[in-house]
Amino acid sequence: MAENVSDGYEASARVERSAVRSLNAHSATVERSAIQRLASETVTAQNSAMGLVHTSTLEMRESAAGAVFGDYVRAENASVGLLVAPRVSGNVKAVITLPVAFAFGFGYFFARRLAATAFKKRR
Repeated sequence: MAENVSDGYEASARVERSAVRSLNAHSATVERSAIQRLASETVTAQNSAMGLVHTSTLEMRESAAGAVFGDYVRAENASVGLLVAPRVSGNVKAVITLPVAFAFGFGYFFARRLAATAFKKRR
């Protein structure tokens, strides 16, 4: 696996059939590659896997990502573990979105309060 594509910030980067640990660029095009950490203004990914993505605009086709933080995500047949984006279009399968995260948090808080109340009455 390659350590870094660049120590600094590249204007644009194209990664094809590679494995990269970290990539920082103004715009990135990723095809049939695996990237652990990706920070870019615009990202276009096809048939790729990405771990952590920080971007303004992400276009994914038949790709997967662990966590995506961005302003706009457009996806076709893509899977994302954690998706934090105000605008999403296309066919994306997100395991945890922002509303789901709030629902889990509220459910945890409510169940904890309910259990504490139930155990206090038994004493």
